[in-house]
Amino acid sequence: MVPVLFEVAGVPIYSHGFFLMLGLLTCLAVVVFEARRRRWPAGEVIPIGLAAFVGGMVGARVAMLFFHGWDAAPFVFVQQTYFDPAVGPGSILGGVVGAYIGGHLASRSLGNAGCTCDAFAPAMALGMAVGRIGDYLSAEDGLGKPTTLPWAVPVPGVDYLVHPAPLYDSAFNVLWFGALIALRDQPFLQNGNLLKLAIGGYAVFRFAIEFVRNNDVLAFGLTPQQYACLLTLGALAIYYVRPRQLASR
Repeated sequence: MVPVLFEVAGVPIYSHGFFLMLGLLTCLAVVVFEARRRRWPAGEVIPIGLAAFVGGMVGARVAMLFFHGWDAAPFVFVQQTYFDPAVGPGSILGGVVGAYIGGHLASRSLGNAGCTCDAFAPAMALGMAVGRIGDYLSAEDGLGKPTTLPWAVPVPGVDYLVHPAPLYDSAFNVLWFGALIALRDQPFLQNGNLLKLAIGGYAVFRFAIEFVRNNDVLAFGLTPQQYACLLTLGALAIYYVRPRQLASR
């Protein structure tokens, strides 16, 4: 593992923070490209993007309370830790949900009837694919559970091999990015539907990959992260099913 990539004037550059920033820049580049391709005005893209960034940052930290309990409170309520490169951003699931809420509220505040945020769907996937490389290099959460599979990897402090779970996540997001790019112009995946598909697809994958990660079980053999995935999928299902039920009355 390589927790510190290099030093600049004696300041360590952590792999986690480095690839997090690289992932954010990748996400930004895809959003800009997609926004221009869709001919969205900067007056919409900039405030929506900023709101999504703030919402994602706050959501990532607040979700730590749900996943780790009040022991994580110092990392949630002490603002200085938000910019500590050794700490990391927090929960990616909370970040995704927070970014969606922030971007959606900003879109509505601009008077958009729908959600002009589908450019963020492929951007989110590719950004997470890059960011997860830093999780792997820093051996975040011990990477994964023990395994004897041919691609198992060693981690410091243990005498067995484990699943490289962040690389699974990264590989999925590369493929998911390609799928979202292929689907981005479908008429039924506009006005926020592509982004909802992106979030739902990741929630399904994350629910499955949790079985080889090291997160603690909450109840019935499932981790808090898996319950968060189920809540996300449930919210998406209600969003799409409820209008149809109202229309059929």
